[in-house]
Amino acid sequence: MRTFNEWCVAKGLGPRNRNCKHKFKLNGKEVTSKEFHRDGPVGGEGIPMVARTYQDHDPLISEGIGCMKSQVPEMRETIRKHNIRGVRVRDSGQLEITSRQGRKELLRVRGLADADGGYGD
Repeated sequence: MRTFNEWCVAKGLGPRNRNCKHKFKLNGKEVTSKEFHRDGPVGGEGIPMVARTYQDHDPLISEGIGCMKSQVPEMRETIRKHNIRGVRVRDSGQLEITSRQGRKELLRVRGLADADGGYGD
């Protein structure tokens, strides 16, 4: 099993996470590769235990939670009225979601159930 440094070198990203774009987080705090792997490797090829989160540079685009083009102003007003952060309505009616909390709040306001929320949602 390869270490993360070996994986980065194999991908041409350089040793010791110097040029690697991956960030390690434990309990919301950014940590080094060594701190992340302090209990030993978790298994598998590549990076273990990577969570998929919504971020500004890589938002979740949702049509299912979104609305029709004619309802965009109403949806934007609802988001403003309820002070929901991390959710933006595109002109097409799709939503750009950068916050799990914002997604959860919008689903609650709209009366929708989330079957794919995970443990924390």
